[in-house]
This record gives sequence, structure tokens and C-alpha cells, in this order.
Amino acid sequence: MNATVSDAPRRISPLARALFLLRFLPLYAAMALADWLAPKLPRRWPQPRRERKTAQGISVIVPERGTPGTLAITLDALAAACAKIDEPVQILIVVNGANPVAYTDLRQRHVDFEWEFHEKPLGYDGAIAAGLAKARHPWTYLLNSDMRLAADALAELLPYRQPQVFAVTSQIFFEDASRRREETGWSDFHPHHDKPIVYERTPESGTLARGNLYPGGGSSLCRTAQLRRYVADAHEYHPFYWEDADFGLRAWNEGWEVLFCPTSHCWHGHRGTVNRFYEQDEIERVIARNAQWFDMRHAWTQVSPIEHIRRIAARTPEHWREFAGGARAWRTFRVRLRAGRTRAMGLRYDRITLDNYYGAQPNSATRPRVLLVTPFALFPPAHGGARRIAELVTRLAGKVDFILLSDERSLYSLASEPWLKLVRATHLIEGRGDRPTDVPLTLAERMQRHAWPEMRRKLEQMIALYDPNVVQVEFMELALLADRRKGRARWLLALHDVYLAGDRSSGDAAQITALQRFDAISACSNEDIALLPNANAHLIGNGAIDRRPGAVASPQTPPRLLFMGPFRYTQNREGILAFLDQAWPALKRQFPNLRLTILGGAESKAIAEGDARLTQDGVDLVSAFVDPTPYLAECTVSINPQYDIRGSSIKLIESLLARRVCVSTAAGARGFAREGLQGLVTADDVAGMAAPISALLADAGHRHYIENADDAKLDTHTWDAVAQQQFTLYQQLQGNRQA
Repeated sequence: MNATVSDAPRRISPLARALFLLRFLPLYAAMALADWLAPKLPRRWPQPRRERKTAQGISVIVPERGTPGTLAITLDALAAACAKIDEPVQILIVVNGANPVAYTDLRQRHVDFEWEFHEKPLGYDGAIAAGLAKARHPWTYLLNSDMRLAADALAELLPYRQPQVFAVTSQIFFEDASRRREETGWSDFHPHHDKPIVYERTPESGTLARGNLYPGGGSSLCRTAQLRRYVADAHEYHPFYWEDADFGLRAWNEGWEVLFCPTSHCWHGHRGTVNRFYEQDEIERVIARNAQWFDMRHAWTQVSPIEHIRRIAARTPEHWREFAGGARAWRTFRVRLRAGRTRAMGLRYDRITLDNYYGAQPNSATRPRVLLVTPFALFPPAHGGARRIAELVTRLAGKVDFILLSDERSLYSLASEPWLKLVRATHLIEGRGDRPTDVPLTLAERMQRHAWPEMRRKLEQMIALYDPNVVQVEFMELALLADRRKGRARWLLALHDVYLAGDRSSGDAAQITALQRFDAISACSNEDIALLPNANAHLIGNGAIDRRPGAVASPQTPPRLLFMGPFRYTQNREGILAFLDQAWPALKRQFPNLRLTILGGAESKAIAEGDARLTQDGVDLVSAFVDPTPYLAECTVSINPQYDIRGSSIKLIESLLARRVCVSTAAGARGFAREGLQGLVTADDVAGMAAPISALLADAGHRHYIENADDAKLDTHTWDAVAQQQFTLYQQLQGNRQA
């Protein structure tokens, strides 16, 4: 569909040219007026009315012309795929331009299918329109007559019938596996100033659905009502090609999404029905004409309206009628105006296939819908804040519809998929301007940088697209997003650290102004809650996986300390370096075989290359994201040498819930110091940690006793308990919105 072929220029008389200009004045005016009007109308993201609950049942339309042998294979596979669906299915075969007698055996084999015969050829759009006129169900699968579905192809698509989704496309393979895969179902485009060029991407590894430019016309599940409207407006593309691209662009421009589902498989025989009934010259002419219609309707390239008219004039006069008429001009105006308005809002067509991921989550009208917004990459979790969010999302995914908007797109990869599967939709962005050479920014500077224009634009689009009950903004760095809040959603600011000084200083005043724009705020410690001015502040503390049931007593030999502190967090890096300077030498002299394991994350590798303290004898640095479970099992004592922190330390409670004593600075024990936990041993400062660590290493009996002394108090600090507190808050905010 990327060819552009112009008919040979032909000399015409001045009178003919004058009549030509009059004939196409409506089309020119439609394009020019749409271009002039689009940037002048109010800018708001489209928000079509959507049902809250998915209605059951799908229709399947199979357009067919003269290939009963191939159709037999298609229908047998279709019947097997329908058997996997536990809801009503209607199958419509639209035979056009072919002798009904040739289908007698097939009709007898598939008596439950609905057969419709048309003496004259209808073209692709006409056959689909005929089928849609009889479709009874809210979703319709368009199936080419030479396409063979996998047994689970339809079942794999059903979870993606979400309120904001227009269509979901299956992944296509060729029956001839040796052929190059130029047809896959995952559609995209190459930017070009002069002609529209679309193509189909080769799917990468992974099972998540992805954003799709348009739904392939032979293997896609579409919303029936929308499809009827698009087909009725697609006469320009008769009899074939480019209409499916038009459907997809119209859907994106009207506030819908189009998805590609890699786990729904079908095989294309590629018999070339069009090639059997049309000469190659005519096929190329129609493709070129329809490409121009697509460009005129969507203003896809930089070609001006007057240049489009010139190109029509360059065609032979017998083809001019295909561009004339007030109805065509009116449709062009409506579609082009909507495209221009969406483009003015900033819809990034070039990012549709790259930055959008979707989990196969069942639809529910009652579950809280939470739009989670974060300035930092979350999955795989490489720092404490990400670990907190990952643990809560994992536990609440069965009760909450999460939609994720995240910055730091380049830090996501195939390794992120296990977490993204739990999320209904993920949209990623990047480009706020961070540089490795930047000096540390103040909080005010970080807030300005993280709430950058693309983050604001994307957030507004997602609120219109998903209509969330709750917009949950993570970290104080994004608090400024609330200054332009719109819609019915309740806004929750989830603070991992509260930076207020508590003295109502000028720095506090700016933060307080931002905080007061939220309906509710959560914080991780009572110390932080006490600093907040908001009446609706909630303690949602940090927790950990409960590893107590499988834990055994800490080993005595060889003695090993464990620090679970990703260097991405400055306090972790500075704290462990201080420990190596102030406490480690004395401990190493007393216990020569003592070892220290540091789970420093990816950022620690570069730092270790320039700091000998991290590579000295006895120190084992792990510069990757790892599961801490085996490291907790083999350690004797964990340490938390932090100072000047806010919130609370996940590594501390994670140690206690693995039955490992944690020795911390008093500052690092923030959030847990007042609970009387015997397994938490504190020292005034980093240097003072050496004495209690020494005592615990020397006295295994006492250490083993306090490893088991806090069970009743620790029950409230498991991630399961924390997740329930978070869910209760969502329910409260959801109820407030509905009220």
C-alpha cells in the first residue's frame, strides 16, 4: 500500500481546465478550510462516549469472491476458533460476484453460518458493508477468505475489548514460511513529505499487545458501531486498498486506540484475489488514487491542497469523476478537520507502535481505575520507590485497573513484561533533558524538569482516553502536574519522601501550594505525615515480602553483612561509603573473614570503577537488579547506614520480614523506630554501628532470639497488609468521585 503511481499527463483545452477547476473547487475548499480552522478551534482531547462494560458476543464477516476451495480451509479453522469462545458468535459469509452453486457443499457443511449471495462484485468495502448490515453483536471480526485462524486466535483477542479500544489485530504469518514477512498485522508508517508510506513491522519477542497504526482489514476485531460509520464514509477507497489505514487513523483521531495482539495467530495463504480480477495497471492506479485520498483526508504529508488538485488534473479526464462531488468534499472536510485538531493537540503517530503496551486484563465496570503517573522507570524495580510500586501493583492488579504513564522510556525492556502484564495499558515517554554531567538539582528545579510539557500533554490525553477514577501521581517531583488538573478524577499524590522542613519557610510555601491541589496525599511514615498540611493525609507505609515462613536462623560462619541499597538513591551511596570509612575497618580487624555484600544496582558499577573502597578485600558489589532472597538467607546481619532520609526504608523492614536483624542509624530507622521492634538495632551515627554489629556477630544465641521476637508487630508491615490499606484508599476516592 505504499506505491504512488500517477497517470500520464495529458494536454487539455483551457475550457476543460476551467470546468475542471469549478468541479473541484468544493474539494479544494474542504481541504483549505479544514487546515485553516483546525488550529483555531478549542484544543481538547476527544473523549467519545464509551460503555463501562463489554457486551457479550462477536460477529465474523468473511468477504468471498470465487475461491470456495480456499474458503473451505478458512471456515473449518474459523469453526474451531469459535468453539473456544464461551459467548454468542455470528458468522456471515458475503459471497459476491461468484456463482452460488459452487458453495453448495460448504453451505451443507456449515449450516449454522449465515450465507449472503450478491450477483455483482461489491468490492472489499461493499462486502464488509453488506455484512455489517446484518451483524448483531457489538464487536465484529473481519476475516479474509484465505486466512486460517489458530484455534485460540479469537479467544486471545477478547480481553482487549476495552472501553477505549476500537480494534485489535491478530498476528499474521504466511503459509509459506520461507517468504519474507512483509505482512504481520502490526502496522506503522515511514514519514515522507510527498506520499503516504505504510508498512507492517516484524513483531519482536514478547506477548504484550502493542499500539497499532491501523487494523488490518482481513484479520481484525473491531467495534461494530464505529466500523459501520467508518465503512459508510469510505466510498472514496472503492473497491480495495487503504480503507483499513483510514479506519485506524480516524479511530486514533477520535480518541480511540488500535492494538496489535501478538498472541492471536493466523496464517495467510496470500492467493491474491485482487490480482485475479483486475489488471496490474488498474491495481496500481487504484492504489495510487487511494493513497492520495488518504493523504487528502488526513493531511498526512506536506502536500498542499492546491498541489493535490494539480495532481488530480494530471490524471486522465475519465478518472476525474472519482474525485468530484459535494459528498466527497464534505467527508474530506470532516475527516481532515478532526485529523488537524488531533495533530494540533500533539498526538504522536510515530510513537504509537513504540511506546504503548497493553496487558490482557478483563474489563470491569466496578473496579477502581487508577492512572499511575511516575517520573522514574518502575520495572524491573531498580530502586526502593519502584520496588514499592511494583509490590503494590502486583497485589492489587486483580482488584484495580491500573494504567501506567511513565517517563524514562529507554529503561524499559522485555524484562519489564512480567509487571506490565498486570497493567491494563502502559504509555512511555522520554526526553525531559537529563544529562549525566548535570549538577544536583534543587527540589524546585527537579519539580520543574520532571513536569515537562510532554508529560503534561500525555497526561491530559490519557485522562481523556481512560476516564480514571483516581490519578495517582508518584513522588513530589511530579506535584506540579496538578496545576492543570481536569476531569472528574480524584487526584492522589503518593509521596515516598516528604521534603517539608516544617518551619513554613519559603521553600515550604511553594511545596504547600502544590500539595493543596490534591484531593488526598499518602506518605510512608508518621514522621512525614506530621509535616503535611493536608487534612486528607494517609499513612501507607513501606512493607516487604513476608519471607518468615521459609526462613532459617542466620548463619554464624562465615559472618556476612548485607546492604540492599541501590546507588541511584544518593543516601544509599553516601551511606555505604561512610560505613566503609567509619565502621568497616574496625569490624574487619575483629572478624578477619567478615564479608560485606552490597546490592548496589546498575548505577554502582561506574562508581566502583573509580572508588577502591568498593573493590577492597571482603566487599562483594552486585551491580545489577537481583532478587534479594538468597542474599538475605546467607547473611548474618543486614545494615542500613543512612542519614537525612525521609519516608521510610524498605530494606530495613525487608530484613526483619526475612528474620534478619537490621542494624541502622537512628536516622535510617525513620518510620519504624517508635514501634519497639527488637530486631531493629539502632546507633546514633554510622561509626556507632560497629559496636552493635560486633555484639550480634559474636552472640549467635541472642541474635537468633531477636530474629523471631517481633512476629505480631511485623504482620502489619507485609506488602499484603499495605496493599489492603492502599485499596481502601482507592475505594474511598472512587466513592468521592461517584458522589
